[in-house]
Amino acid sequence: MTYPEWLFGYGSIIWRPNFNYDQAQIAVLSGFKRRFWQASSDHRGTQLHPGAVATLRPCKQHQVIGIAYRMTRTEREQSLNALDQREQNGYQQQVVNIVIDNNQTTSALTYIAPRGNPWDLGHPSIEALAQRIRHARGPSGTNLEYFFELSQASRLLSEQDEHLIALNAAITAHLPLTKAESLGQGLQNLSELLPWHPLRRQTIELNT
Repeated sequence: MTYPEWLFGYGSIIWRPNFNYDQAQIAVLSGFKRRFWQASSDHRGTQLHPGAVATLRPCKQHQVIGIAYRMTRTEREQSLNALDQREQNGYQQQVVNIVIDNNQTTSALTYIAPRGNPWDLGHPSIEALAQRIRHARGPSGTNLEYFFELSQASRLLSEQDEHLIALNAAITAHLPLTKAESLGQGLQNLSELLPWHPLRRQTIELNT
């Protein structure tokens, strides 16, 4: 199979790519919405108490802002093998069209957990999701950390994601203020990003 040069990240890949890349661009994917409708029993939860993580659902009126990475050509196959192991629990590779710098449209690979997969949560309420996220923990850390990393990344990208905004309100309403504030700082792995990565650059600009 011939893979696109670019990989589109809309969840943890935004701030923790964990593979080699030689370019990162802010990217827009139209025709999809991001939702916390996928259970995580391998990273942000367990088999007994799964967490909730992001996937994409087709929706003509929506768009998702994320990061596109141009994978290093010589290590692309190795990177994708590692991503296949990371993106389990119902995720599948899918080629999509994204818009990157200067309104350039290009194809990109992404990982989407489709409806009906074994870990599909269906269409849970915001309150049900908030409760799950507050309490779940897995080998990769707490579900809260994952949510606040993504929420902060979305804000840095100037994205108005109503699903994340509603979830943030429901989650923080039931947390002590100090804990909500500390988690809300987000992007704990920012120093691992290349200096010109869009999120790292924007964070530096905001703090200067």
